[in-house]
Amino acid sequence: MVNSTNASSHSDANWAPVDGSVAVVTGAAKRIGRQIALALAQQLKLNVVVHCGNSVDAANAVATEIQDYGCRSVVVSADLNQSEAAAARIFAAAQRLGVVRVLINCAAVFDDKRLLDVSSAHCAEHFAVNTVAPIFLTQQLVRQLPAGETAHIVNMLDWRAQRATATHVVYSATKAALASVTKGLAQQLGPHVQVNGIAPGAILPPDERPNWHTDRAVESIPLKRAGKPSDICDAVVFLLRSSFITGEILHVSGGEEL
Repeated sequence: MVNSTNASSHSDANWAPVDGSVAVVTGAAKRIGRQIALALAQQLKLNVVVHCGNSVDAANAVATEIQDYGCRSVVVSADLNQSEAAAARIFAAAQRLGVVRVLINCAAVFDDKRLLDVSSAHCAEHFAVNTVAPIFLTQQLVRQLPAGETAHIVNMLDWRAQRATATHVVYSATKAALASVTKGLAQQLGPHVQVNGIAPGAILPPDERPNWHTDRAVESIPLKRAGKPSDICDAVVFLLRSSFITGEILHVSGGEEL
């Protein structure tokens, strides 16, 4: 909608996602990606492309829940290790729903290896999924976005992207690179596309260490507790509703990165 008092300016309504808009969420079958996909449907009434790797059954279950909220959904399985081809596949599937105006890059590889155990395959997989795939997905979004229309991109980072630790060295490097990509693309794609990042802290622990976050919260996190997936969803919704925020990295970490 164009402001009748100033046709050259963007109104807030032009920036916020509206009912029926299409969102792509990568890694949406499980964990935080799943919660974000459901929140987009429940809170913003967006139609959602549910991307997964091999977890097709779980992704189909998410799609069913999205439809229960009165929104449309499509599931697409694509290997983000093949970043350019996967991005094209995801956006080809998205055409069944319409023009994509929201992209949430949530899929990630999170594996820790000590230096002597790091291999080229370990590095290649982490960079392909965590850094390169968001670049090609953004490229696909821009290519299909009608001229002059607006969109939002939110990249999932990590508090480690801003403060290096002795663990998860390669993973952290990929997220630091994605932080740089986020800021660079925010400048390149403005004013029509807002690009921001969210850097979660202790939210969902690894499946093999269910008490990991709880055990370290008292010593490492100023708020003395782990967060919840809803904290991340709230941050995503906040950024999607914003009209004057781009190139920002929003930490949702309880202050762990301080």
